[in-house]
Amino acid sequence: MKHLSPQKLAALFALGRPFSPVYNMIMSLRQEAYRKGIFKASRVSRPVISIGNLCLGGTGKTPHVMAVSKWLKSQGLRPAIVTRGYGGKAGKGPVIVSDGGGCQTDPETAGDEPCMLADTLPGVPVIAGSDRVKGAETAISRFDSQVVILDDGFQHLRLQRELDIVLLPASSPLGTGRIFPGGDLRESPASLKRASCIILSKCELVPFSQLELVRNQVISVAPGIPVFSSWNRFKAIRLPESGKALDMPFISPVYCFCGIANPYSFVSLLEQQDIKIKGRDFFPDHCSIDIKTLSGIFRRAAGEKAGLVLTTAKDFARIRPVWEKFIKGRTDLPRLGIVEIDVDLEPSFWRFLNARLLEKGK
Repeated sequence: MKHLSPQKLAALFALGRPFSPVYNMIMSLRQEAYRKGIFKASRVSRPVISIGNLCLGGTGKTPHVMAVSKWLKSQGLRPAIVTRGYGGKAGKGPVIVSDGGGCQTDPETAGDEPCMLADTLPGVPVIAGSDRVKGAETAISRFDSQVVILDDGFQHLRLQRELDIVLLPASSPLGTGRIFPGGDLRESPASLKRASCIILSKCELVPFSQLELVRNQVISVAPGIPVFSSWNRFKAIRLPESGKALDMPFISPVYCFCGIANPYSFVSLLEQQDIKIKGRDFFPDHCSIDIKTLSGIFRRAAGEKAGLVLTTAKDFARIRPVWEKFIKGRTDLPRLGIVEIDVDLEPSFWRFLNARLLEKGK
């Protein structure tokens, strides 16, 4: 199943538009119930930093979770990540995806993003499950975590947090401008007023001359909320068989595939490195890829005479068991390469984060 085209998404949103006011009313009433204490929010004994978004996916949330985790470690703190585990079967959990020593479960159980985080963040426990209050309590009681990072937590009001970081894609900060299911917003843009700060992500996709216009658009919706910018940066192409990074630049054309919310940003990142793409396959976000599908990708790549098949770190976490069993080591098929990225956040964000943690008794 291919990734839905913008035209098909627009058609689906048009069908759902009559229901948007109802969904928006439910979300607003829910938020008000938590604000007034009708619904009780739980507080844990350590600071909680939520990293979430307003739109349905595609904001680059996972790289920012990684960046904040690494920064906290660099400050001498012990962070843990608590995540829902979309695409997995963790249920309420908590499922210990990692105790800090690498992934201890599979993406079928925990989901692809938690497994990827577990493999790329040594020393950072990762806990999956829909009951994120229990997940946070587990991080503190079992691992003595000093800071809990709540992954995709802006709408998860049941767990109180010290910081609410909200990501908005710079290319379309308010998405379609309509609430789900008539658009791609999880709740009204007015909800941004409860954010501690806003990060405009993937600024590399927007001309620099337009960034100030985008920033002003966001400020007009959420006056008084600090707004920062971040850029996705190409880091390396890593060969999982050897664990080594590929020397850049390289000559061979590539074939690429991914199952993420915004696949075009992945292709754009490769094109910025002058990588010649012979073909590509897009799948829905968190889509399961079986041996038949994966073999088809590699056969098409071989047919295009591509020397390398490239995918994202999140996709590799999902396909790794199948790749290791059926594809790895075959000399008749192209090699697999994992595209690694970093996020480059403006220095003022780290100063803001440091000050807010100090206020809470770092």
